[in-house]
Amino acid sequence: MDARVGALLLAQLLVQIEVGRQALQDEELLLPGPCGQRSIPTRIVGGKDTELGRWPWQASLRLWGSHHCGGSLLNRRWVLSAAHCFEKNNDPYEWTAQFGELSAMPSIWNLQAYYNRYQVEQIFLSHGYMGGSSSDIALLKLSTSVNYNKYIQPICVLANNYEFENRTDCWVTGWGDIKEDQGLPSPYILQEVEVGIINTTMCNHLFSLPSFRHDIWGDMVCAGDPQGDKDACFGDSGGPLACEKKGVWYQIGIVSWGVGCGRPNRPGVYTNVSSHYEWIRMVMVKNSIHRPDLSPPLLLLPLLWAPPFLLLA
Repeated sequence: MDARVGALLLAQLLVQIEVGRQALQDEELLLPGPCGQRSIPTRIVGGKDTELGRWPWQASLRLWGSHHCGGSLLNRRWVLSAAHCFEKNNDPYEWTAQFGELSAMPSIWNLQAYYNRYQVEQIFLSHGYMGGSSSDIALLKLSTSVNYNKYIQPICVLANNYEFENRTDCWVTGWGDIKEDQGLPSPYILQEVEVGIINTTMCNHLFSLPSFRHDIWGDMVCAGDPQGDKDACFGDSGGPLACEKKGVWYQIGIVSWGVGCGRPNRPGVYTNVSSHYEWIRMVMVKNSIHRPDLSPPLLLLPLLWAPPFLLLA
């Protein structure tokens, strides 16, 4: 009788430990702890090669193994990107996310690159996305948790971006073309370029000029240089527009669309992340609930019949 009581108490303790462990994992999925940190102090059009670790949240989203779009790591299981990246290919099985690499085409001998490549489990597009330029945002849930290191870290997001409206020192990163008619040359190193946030009134004025008219409104953010030459380009879609404040980096925008690349008076247009903050939070909360791997009945049965020496050990 004593042995069975002891076994029951031990089983209950193990169940509580397992439930607690799963709860901590769930909490980390939603609250990744410190974000926006990087260990490296501070081609995209007009940009330059970056250094490993400067943008540790940068993801290469790969369609059947080849780079297709950019993304950003929000926590161990979630990646932020643009909805238009998945218009033609929305089967998660076809996608992986690569982290911690400078090259979009790492060597086949680079085993670390394959170790830091994660299968996509689910793809969520904003309900407001209708194939146009608004609500161009997507969340990707990974099949397994990302291992953080000094080259792989999450970026922060905010419920509002008002304090960054007039910043001139934000950065956009990606593996896209370096000119409208020129792809990124080998060895396909991640590019970075410093851009300024352009307020909506000015951006609407620029896009009202002849040759192309488009209303900039709602969930769009403009960034670049009125003179051109500093911009995202084809292949950078889904990547982050990031600004720093007091040593912490925040994602302000997602590379969405533009008129050509680096043209005067045609800044890049980004999805405003803060406009979709609640959607991001709700998708993550709704799809990050895990149950313990071992249910209490399955865990209890073998322990109730455990021999006495297991209880005395």
